[in-house]
Amino acid sequence: MLRNRIRRVPVTVRGTHYIHEYLILPDVCAVIAEIPEGVILVEQFRPALGRKILELPAGRLRRGEEPVQGARRELQEETGYQAGEMRLLSRFYPSVGLSRHKVHLYYTANPVAGSTNWDPTEEIDVKVIPVSEVPNLLIEGRAADAKTHLGLVYFLNAQGWLLQRGRWRPACEAKRGSSR
Repeated sequence: MLRNRIRRVPVTVRGTHYIHEYLILPDVCAVIAEIPEGVILVEQFRPALGRKILELPAGRLRRGEEPVQGARRELQEETGYQAGEMRLLSRFYPSVGLSRHKVHLYYTANPVAGSTNWDPTEEIDVKVIPVSEVPNLLIEGRAADAKTHLGLVYFLNAQGWLLQRGRWRPACEAKRGSSR
């Protein structure tokens, strides 16, 4: 089990002194993996939510592990797919009030299917979601954790989808709709 620590730091804001607490957590890597049938996601139970949610394949980086290597490892462990070329899309802090850990977000196309290697605490359903269904996941909140939500928004934008009037549309459809 990961031994997370709480760091306490003194802060002064406009003359008010207080102690701010935040978690020391390892960085995380996540992968948008696209195959001809769609985007590979994982569904797993999250105790903090008390339910299963859809997520990008992701996990904590091991000590000294490069983010791209962690992304490759997590994709294979959780889904069985072996990544080819990996492209870094973004690095971001998912919750700066709680922790200073970063998410390293990668993209890979056409990974090769193989076998999973789950951690003892994982029970995962691998799902392939057609690209046309990805907007519904975002709108309905079925892919609601920060790394997955942001990753899928990046993915849709790269695919030419646009968000107009609260609805995702392929760029060709969005252009037709804007001339009405």
